[in-house]
Amino acid sequence: GAGTSYDAHRSEGEIAEGAAAGTIVLGALRVQRLGAVCEGFVDGVLIPSKHAMNRAIHGDSVAVEICPEDEWRAATATSVTLEDGDQTTTTSKVRTGRVVGITHRATLDVVACLDVVDEEDLKSDARGERNGALCVPMDSKIVKVKLLTRRARDLVGQRFIVRIDRWLANQRYPSGHLVKILGGVGEVDGEMAALLARYDIPAEPFGARALAELPREGADWMVPKEEIEKRRDLRHHRACSIDPPGCTDVDDALSVHVSADRVEIGVHIADVSYFVRPGTLLDHEAQMRGTTVYLVDRRLDMLPSLLSENLASLLERRDRLAVSCVWTLDRNLDVVDVWLGRTVIHSRHQMTYYQAQAIHDGQPLPHGDSSDTFDAVERELVRGDLQTLVAFANKTNAIRLAHGAVELESAELRFETDAQTKTPTEVLQKDEVPMMRVVAELMILANSAAARTTHRAFPSRALLRRHAPPREGGFEELTKLAAAKGIELDGSSGEALNASLARVAATSEPEVTTLFRGLATRAMSEAQYISSGSISGADGGFGHYGLALTYYTHFTSPIRRYADVVVHRQLIAAVDVAEAEKRATERDLDSLAQHLNERNRASKHAQSRCGEIYLLWLLREKPMIEPAVVHEIRDDGVMVFLPAFHMKAPIRLVDDAGNAIEELKEST
Repeated sequence: GAGTSYDAHRSEGEIAEGAAAGTIVLGALRVQRLGAVCEGFVDGVLIPSKHAMNRAIHGDSVAVEICPEDEWRAATATSVTLEDGDQTTTTSKVRTGRVVGITHRATLDVVACLDVVDEEDLKSDARGERNGALCVPMDSKIVKVKLLTRRARDLVGQRFIVRIDRWLANQRYPSGHLVKILGGVGEVDGEMAALLARYDIPAEPFGARALAELPREGADWMVPKEEIEKRRDLRHHRACSIDPPGCTDVDDALSVHVSADRVEIGVHIADVSYFVRPGTLLDHEAQMRGTTVYLVDRRLDMLPSLLSENLASLLERRDRLAVSCVWTLDRNLDVVDVWLGRTVIHSRHQMTYYQAQAIHDGQPLPHGDSSDTFDAVERELVRGDLQTLVAFANKTNAIRLAHGAVELESAELRFETDAQTKTPTEVLQKDEVPMMRVVAELMILANSAAARTTHRAFPSRALLRRHAPPREGGFEELTKLAAAKGIELDGSSGEALNASLARVAATSEPEVTTLFRGLATRAMSEAQYISSGSISGADGGFGHYGLALTYYTHFTSPIRRYADVVVHRQLIAAVDVAEAEKRATERDLDSLAQHLNERNRASKHAQSRCGEIYLLWLLREKPMIEPAVVHEIRDDGVMVFLPAFHMKAPIRLVDDAGNAIEELKEST
């Protein structure tokens, strides 16, 4: 582009010198916004303009020269939330800098579509003589790319992948070439392919060599006799699983076993580590995927279905291998002892949350549920078990709340889809029943017990899940909103935040309460996997703020999360002397934790974006009228929150002639 010229990048030697002298900072560029105002941060240093970014793209590793102090200033985004959940509140002056070198390009392949202007030109350019077009990445943090291609005409109305090749100092935009066309904008297949490409989610089937490592007997595999002899045999404990309807990858089962003056409560987790051994191709593939991704129309598994839906899955009326956490309680349900280790179990029933709730409440089973496995006697026994589980979970939950655990809100959109076309026909509200919280509480307890055990055995290399307290200023938006309701919001501790949210709930409509809980959830830091050796007490330790627990990890979902597989291996090494060979070194664990954080984040973003795409399709076909809460007044309209979908949306206000109403702020 004419008239654009960026500064030349420094040499490696100059960058190393500057870094040693402290005038240059090295880090990853996190772009906040691109547009009329361009801003990004590198390690807390503000990069205040596109020119200062000097051809660096979001995610690149860069060298930044700090500007003289008289150029430092406040960022325009008052509380800047990075997509990693880091928040930098920038009401005070921050250091500013400019990029003087790019040490590593992060994003080479970008999912994009054509720029509107070029698209119009191409449609009217009958001879198709142009050899390039400008394209706009799906990720708004990435700059437009000049695509050099003879096939520009084919790209009208399509999503495609473009590879960035170079960005010379005299080019306004980086240039790139076409890698592949994904499908039409606004069409199911095109949008889903774009989503998977954008978040780098592997959708290809497992390789033949990895599959060859599965048990040869396939679906006929039985627990080997010699394996039972090595384990604690809990098949005589009455175990059941409680899951969402249609669940086939059953990670966990619960049991209650009553003896003279003791009650044993067990949380039994699928023993994936028995089937997936370190260093195998299967292990490598699972680690690379990092997590199962649940999208509206498909599930992208971390493990092959023979394991995830069958051999590892705790299906009813089969002997299955598990890693269990068993609490021994006295008659007051106080914990006397906790045991963790490898077991063999036999689940009697696979129940849905709704079946379990109905049995607990003594109600008939929900319509259409098969209840052939429950005769009247069995049903009473299971009901007794469920009552014990509910009482124990309520007791431990109350203790956590007293310690300041924060009850938060997360919404999952669920859709009915047309079997043929895969298009959505209606959006479903997640129907909450108390049993969901009971199961969640028992999983939290088991995760915490696993974390204590692995940390005791491996203080410097336990894989834990840390949730840092909210950053200074994280609750600014929430505090302002609460003040508008005449409520003083205090986010200084979990207890204080809970009390504030309770005051909101007591004085507001349910929609407003949902908005506040949703915003409180957003204001939180993001929970992260860490290696216990990499965090010092100075960083606030590795506790879990939201759950009010000193030790926490992920142990209860190894079929769908790789972190849990690692925790299982550590746990088994901690409790079984024979297994305690040296596991991953601290350095390996650190980089593994980072990789799992990235996969987790990508999966979360893809899941929520997928829900949005389906919702937009649905609304395009049949618009709906929904209650909304105004939560921000802007110059040209209002921002509203839709409690039904847990989404924010802008409403532009226009006068009768269709012109934006400018002086909205002044008139309110």
